[in-house]
Amino acid sequence: MNKDTILATIIGLILGLTITALFLFGPNVLKLIPHLTLPKLSFNTTKQPTQTTVTPTPTTGSVKLSIRSPLPESIETNDQLVVSGVTSPNTTIVVTSPLDDDVTVSNAEGTYAGKVTLTEGKNIISVTSYTDNKPTTVTVSVYYTQETL
Repeated sequence: MNKDTILATIIGLILGLTITALFLFGPNVLKLIPHLTLPKLSFNTTKQPTQTTVTPTPTTGSVKLSIRSPLPESIETNDQLVVSGVTSPNTTIVVTSPLDDDVTVSNAEGTYAGKVTLTEGKNIISVTSYTDNKPTTVTVSVYYTQETL
């Protein structure tokens, strides 16, 4: 054997024995080390926090508008899509897709539904609510593919 092989064997033996000793005797040695405890800090102040009561003020003329279906970034396999959601009751709604528009009116509960046609790929669907001739618009992106998922 040459000197390099003997040296590598001795180093490997020393490392192996060191690792074995740590596994066997390490937990017992750790028990002997005193536990360090940090001093307890107290930040007590004599001031009592003051409570403020916030009362919401209703805003008049604001129009709520949301799209419940379809979900954002959803993948559709049918080119006809029903868009539904919630807005103010008896409001004119325009649902717009890249190919066509659908005009509808929300019912007494404020729900609406409109049907539009999708194109292959990404479609940005816009829903516009007209209350007192003030438009409010929300959009959702939908992907249409003819492939079966």
